[in-house]
Amino acid sequence: MVDKLDTKMAAGKWDNDSDSAGATVTRTEHRDLESSNSNKGLRTQSDTPLTEAEKRAEKKYLLKIDCIILPLIAAIYFLASLDRSDVSNAVVAGMGVDLKLNAGQISNCVAFFYIGFLAFQLPGSILVRVLTPPIQLGVALMIWGGATAIMTEANNWQTIAGLRVVVGAFEAFINGAPLYLTFWYKPDELATRGAIFMSMMNLAGSMNGLIAYAIQSGPLNGRYGRPAWRWIFLVEGVVSVGFGLVILFLLPTTPERVKWGFSKDEKKIAMRRTEEAYNVPNAKPNGAQFVAALKDPKTWFYSVLNACASISQGVWSNFLPILLRKIGYSANDTQLMSIPVYAVAGVCAIAVGIMSDRRGNRGYFAMGAFALTAAGWLILLVSKNRQLSYAGTYLVGAGSSPTIILVLAWINNNTGGYTKKASVLGIATMAGHGSAFAAVISLRDAPNFYIGKSLSFGSAIIAIGVSYAFMIYIGRKNARKLAEKDSPESIKNRALDVEQIHDDHPDFMYCK
Repeated sequence: MVDKLDTKMAAGKWDNDSDSAGATVTRTEHRDLESSNSNKGLRTQSDTPLTEAEKRAEKKYLLKIDCIILPLIAAIYFLASLDRSDVSNAVVAGMGVDLKLNAGQISNCVAFFYIGFLAFQLPGSILVRVLTPPIQLGVALMIWGGATAIMTEANNWQTIAGLRVVVGAFEAFINGAPLYLTFWYKPDELATRGAIFMSMMNLAGSMNGLIAYAIQSGPLNGRYGRPAWRWIFLVEGVVSVGFGLVILFLLPTTPERVKWGFSKDEKKIAMRRTEEAYNVPNAKPNGAQFVAALKDPKTWFYSVLNACASISQGVWSNFLPILLRKIGYSANDTQLMSIPVYAVAGVCAIAVGIMSDRRGNRGYFAMGAFALTAAGWLILLVSKNRQLSYAGTYLVGAGSSPTIILVLAWINNNTGGYTKKASVLGIATMAGHGSAFAAVISLRDAPNFYIGKSLSFGSAIIAIGVSYAFMIYIGRKNARKLAEKDSPESIKNRALDVEQIHDDHPDFMYCK
């Protein structure tokens, strides 16, 4: 952030300058504005100089929230991903044969999830302060877990598809989790933390394969007349319902509302840090900020990038077991061989998140991740060799897993104002899951799935170009702010905070 006025203003060289409306700003008015601004705008949210003792206290506090908030949010994403990808595992475990499902019906069972998910994206982001994070996330977890458990009684694809709409609708409310993290973490801490909890999606994928394998080959298969695929839904659904209660009672709310679990000094640290992260405590939903999000070109850049990222991630995560099965592996081998693929993807997501935070850059890392994704899909498109195709799944996972994390961190870094940030996150996620829905629907041309693979490859190539173009765009935005930082309009706007002027603030500089 640019947090100082140019020396020529202090020297009084602006006496006769005028703004675009022709209003003259005198040296006295400049002094008044500078004095007024010293306690307003982003100056109140700039990093506070800390003593060594305060730095140690903040490190201890940061470790504490890392040990409380991150595991709980990570567990939510882990369980969401278990429930999201279990249809594919259930098909491999015999559901397709038992219910006589064709490729189109299986695709519908996977894709209908996105109908509910898309419908509740914006409420999932905007209402997180209104409902409070523990209630929103905990209740959502219990409801989608219950819907998953009920699938154990399904006797046709329509029942599964309908329940998947319910699962998607309530999983949409975890879209508030990335926004929730911005209340507790600073911008340069977000990609690392986001990578940790988003990597749970990959861990869940590997665990789904392990759970499915254990059920298929263990004593539960056939117990009480239930085949393995029915147990997959029941076990994963019941676990989600139980953990929803844990979230309801243990997840801290927003820093300004937290009442237990933190000392008085820790609450002060939390409030200082949330303001330094450009949050205004107790901010309410704001219609003007929603309109501003719709008008902002950055929103649509993010939406295109998230759409491209979600196509690959959606196809890969939902259909990996089926893709492996079609490559030529047995049912049991498929469940086991998906495990290391997901593990590598999770490690890559965390590594890229850490490096992105340390370098203070999102764009170049996103371009690299999309390039790796494209290489993986190209192999899966052209290869006729089983081992090479299997290697391609690693490249897709390693590339696609960091992309969504980077896009979300980019949004959180570059968007000011509670409602605007929530709206941009919601719109971009809607674009992402809308494109994933279309991609998953396209996976009907078994056994080669050329349409879905081609769509995933093409979207990754497009994203490389869009990422580069976006970096140029925000670089020019930063240059314009720097060039105009001492203009009469910038001086007047400097007294406003992010809830009033959001990321248009003259001192709010964008992260590339």
